[in-house]
Amino acid sequence: MSCGAPVKSILRILGLNKSTYYRKKKIQGPNKQIIFKDRSYIPGFSYNNKNQKVNDILIQKYISEVRSDEFGKYYGYKKITSVLNRKYSLIINKKKVYRLMNTMGILHERTERVRKYKRICKNHKVSNSNQLWEMDTKYVFIAGTREVAYLTSIIDVFDRSIIAYDLSLSANASAAERVTITALYNRKIKGHVNGLTLRTDNGSQFIAHKFEKLCLKENIMHERIPVHSPNYNAHIESYHRYLQDECLTGKMFLTFDEAEDTIERYVNGYNTKRVHSSIDYRTPNEFYNLKNCNFKNNLVISV
Repeated sequence: MSCGAPVKSILRILGLNKSTYYRKKKIQGPNKQIIFKDRSYIPGFSYNNKNQKVNDILIQKYISEVRSDEFGKYYGYKKITSVLNRKYSLIINKKKVYRLMNTMGILHERTERVRKYKRICKNHKVSNSNQLWEMDTKYVFIAGTREVAYLTSIIDVFDRSIIAYDLSLSANASAAERVTITALYNRKIKGHVNGLTLRTDNGSQFIAHKFEKLCLKENIMHERIPVHSPNYNAHIESYHRYLQDECLTGKMFLTFDEAEDTIERYVNGYNTKRVHSSIDYRTPNEFYNLKNCNFKNNLVISV
């Protein structure tokens, strides 16, 4: 003989539909506790591409492995999902990864970004590598010698690769020239540039006659952004922010060589290990070398 209130009355008090109750009851079976949390309900497993069940505890272990990596510790749930799909062959969506990471207490807190520049730019389509590069310089403090080093880097806007960089004690035209020539050789287009635009700010090293002469010689269209408008150079600015947060913050370099070695390791990892949402959650090297990619290769960038 059964006891207690009728199911219909309980559901009416809880404000739940009968269909919700019976659907969950059917899924979980007669001997399992019913959880009335609908979308926040987390199943106990997911499947891999071999149709095998993978327990949530093991999935959380995978997430911890990804997060223990030098670059993975900065990943949000969307990038974690991409790595789980590709590296661990899991069939899992970003909503479940979000819930698991929330349970683990490792979700990054979102911070509001203040838009300082509201100028609307004209849009150009960049559909391949070596069409638009951005170059900028960043300060790196050497505590041991009390010197300031200057890091000059070039990024390809399409594939997000750091093509070349140079750390020196002088932010002059020679450094800018050196980085540009290295980038041309690295991309194997030295002497036969076709339609490449190189965008910089108005730093003294970029407006120098020596650097302008190089651009003319190599058939590079040098484009300088308006004063006080770093948003026009957003991709290299963004990279330098990642470099600061993920590599330089908390470091105290005693020598120039120590700083150079640290930056070299970061750049190599950035190009070969760090995935980017804007290039189909792939690394820059992987995306650059990918020949038959299903990702729509028409990036719209502001100039």
